[in-house]
Amino acid sequence: MKVSFDSCGKAIKHTNETKTYGVFYSNKSEADPSIHLHECCEAFLCLSGGKTFLIDDRVYEVSDGDLFFINQFETHKITFENDKVFSRYVFKVHPAYLFSCSTDETDLSECFYKRGDGISNKVSLSAKEVAALKKLFLGLTKQNQYADDIIKNADSVKILAYINYLFAKNSNAKGTYYVNNNVVQKTIAYINNNYSDELSLKTLAQNAFISENQLCRLFKKELGITISKYIASKRITQAKRLLRAGETVSTAAAKCGYGDYTSFIRAFKKVVGVSPGKY
Repeated sequence: MKVSFDSCGKAIKHTNETKTYGVFYSNKSEADPSIHLHECCEAFLCLSGGKTFLIDDRVYEVSDGDLFFINQFETHKITFENDKVFSRYVFKVHPAYLFSCSTDETDLSECFYKRGDGISNKVSLSAKEVAALKKLFLGLTKQNQYADDIIKNADSVKILAYINYLFAKNSNAKGTYYVNNNVVQKTIAYINNNYSDELSLKTLAQNAFISENQLCRLFKKELGITISKYIASKRITQAKRLLRAGETVSTAAAKCGYGDYTSFIRAFKKVVGVSPGKY
């Protein structure tokens, strides 16, 4: 049973089509340049070379041995150090599989969905914990001579149990996410509170008491993306939540700041990969 892939896209496709899981390993210094989201959850283990990780409205500094948890509603984008080997394991798991493996006593989805003040997407692992998790991931890449599917499914549950243990032990650490620049921090807060309104660069610059060009440069330097892409990601994230809750496409578009229905469909499909109606 193949659950290990040579690209993140293939792991996502397999996970979503089978509603199970997939793992991806790479030591190539490349990553998706755009801010994105997908229908599966993700556990991202950085072994070396990471720089910053934008997850929703939080920016994390990435160190070797950091483990990140991302659900299907959290847009994200990672950057890496150009002069270092960017090595990582990415474990994709479908929400349906999470819930099917959980019990009344143990919720294996907790690490992906438990958020709030002081609860981080990131935990920093010890060398021993990194080695243990790598060993579990490696188990998914091997071909067993007998009962391969059963063994790999068992290993996947062990992975979920272990990363939830690590999350429960470490996720309440304070100060684990940051935005260095106060102007960018203020702009992010303004966007998050007003994404349903018409947001112009002029309005954002006036709110931050800075020129439009300066704001664009600072934002791109801090987050690695443009202001317009961040606004789009925030709006599409909220649109997904509204559509999941039963709102119509037109209502979701209006509530997320899209006065033009066609623009909403185009933006949604670009980020999510499918039209809002199909979603």
